Amino acid sequence: MTNNMNQSFEQAANFQKIWMDSLTNVMGAFSQFNPMTPPPEQFRSMRSGMLKALADAWNDFMRSPQFMEVMKVSLNSAFDMRSMMRENMNKLHEQFETPSKEDVDGILLAIRHVERRVLDRLEGMEERAGELSESLERLEDKLESLGSKPSRMARAEATNSSPSRRAEGRTEGRTRTQQRKPKTTVKSTKRSYR
Repeated sequence: MTNNMNQSFEQAANFQKIWMDSLTNVMGAFSQFNPMTPPPEQFRSMRSGMLKALADAWNDFMRSPQFMEVMKVSLNSAFDMRSMMRENMNKLHEQFETPSKEDVDGILLAIRHVERRVLDRLEGMEERAGELSESLERLEDKLESLGSKPSRMARAEATNSSPSRRAEGRTEGRTRTQQRKPKTTVKSTKRSYR
């Protein structure tokens, strides 16, 4: 207990020394009055001396170990308070079954992963489709060179024909296939009963 009291008295004495030094320096800036200098110049020198004394005093004060310790304790307590408030808010969200910020961030992260995977797959499919179209064109060129397939112009004309002509072609195709079927004859078997 006496150690704590001695430390607190020492700290108070150090702070008092810092403040007394700053006040004497500020008063020293005001005591440099010279009647030969013009008043605006005298005020400028007094102001610069006062500001320099205050800056030195505050620099010494902020670099003192006591101030650093107080700032460290206050920052640590602020971080602890923030983490405690975050934990309490998360517990409150859990009790009311409402989504918290972490839940929403997790969902957004999962959506980004899914988007990235879908885009990668689409790019792969696009590359694969390009390769397939190139190989199909090469195959068509080979078949055209052999003469076993109609040219591309003929195929384009066939696909651009009117829908009514296509429908007629379908019905004509059906009648042709129906005509090709062989006729089946039913043999009659007569039994004689004698």
